[in-house]
Parts: sequence; C-alpha cells; structure tokens
Amino acid sequence: MEISFKKVRPFTTVSRQVKKLYFDAFPANERLPYSLLLVNSWRKQSDFYAFYDKEVFAGLAYVIADAKNYFILFLAVDGQNRSKGYGSAILQKLKGEAGERPVILTIEPMDESAENIDQRRKRLAFYERNGFILTNHFYHEGQESYQVMVTDEKASLEDFERLMKAVFLGFLKVSLD
Repeated sequence: MEISFKKVRPFTTVSRQVKKLYFDAFPANERLPYSLLLVNSWRKQSDFYAFYDKEVFAGLAYVIADAKNYFILFLAVDGQNRSKGYGSAILQKLKGEAGERPVILTIEPMDESAENIDQRRKRLAFYERNGFILTNHFYHEGQESYQVMVTDEKASLEDFERLMKAVFLGFLKVSLD
C-alpha cells in the first residue's frame, strides 16, 4: 500500500470523487456545505485531502490545524475499499502531517439507546486501535454533539475551541464542554 494525498480543488476529478464520498459517508445533519469546505480549504488553517493508493481512490479527510492543534473534522474511506487498511493508513499519514501537535477528532457519543450503537462502538474501537483516547469532553457543532478523542491527553481543548471558532467565523456555532 502506497498512500499519497492530493489537495481537493474545485472543478477537478478529485473534487468530484471526494464530493460523492462526502455525501455518501455523512448524513445530512452532520455535513457542512461542500462549497464552504472548498472555500475554507484555501485558507491557511484548513486542508481538504483526497487519498490514493497509487491510482485507487481510497478516501478523504478534512483537517483544521494551527500551531497547537491538528483536528480531523471529516474522515471517510471509499465504500468499495473499506476493511482493507486504508482508514488506518490515512490516519497514520495525517498523524505524520501533524508532527508533534496532538491530533483531535470527534465521534458520535456512546449513547446506548442510539439506533447505530454497534456502528458507534466499531468506530470507537477503530480509533482506539489507531492510538486515540476517548475523553469525557463533548464538541457541539450547531445542533449536533460529538465526543472528543485525542492522541495526547494533554491537548488543550480550549485552544481547539478557539481554533474552531476562528475557522468558522460565526457561520457555525461551536462550543466545547
């Protein structure tokens, strides 16, 4: 496996592949406008990546980062290529890009009454196998709430919250508790 990435740019084959996966992988209530992601990815703090294994489209990641934090806002593996190690390979690539910064991501809370609790448990186990630690903190984005995972328990979640507010400039209400 040779995972590489390309930055997503509008009106390209890469963008079309990423957009399709983005809409297939995330329910409408969890998605941000695709155009907002593209526009924000031109800013210094955001990157939109398409991942490939040679010529095979493997997945996508949308990252928001500054000097202190590296946040994976969206991560998805192409449906035809799941359970082939691509998710772990993409995470390792992203951790390499993060360098010494803690990597932060969020997942749906482990709510036992949720219809997709089995899927949530599998997702949690996947991230734990890849070096993430589940915290007791929650990230709120609009009407949605997610549980925070980190690669370093010393990560400053206050800095993370400031970063998210700066990136979304009031377009999206975000908070942390």
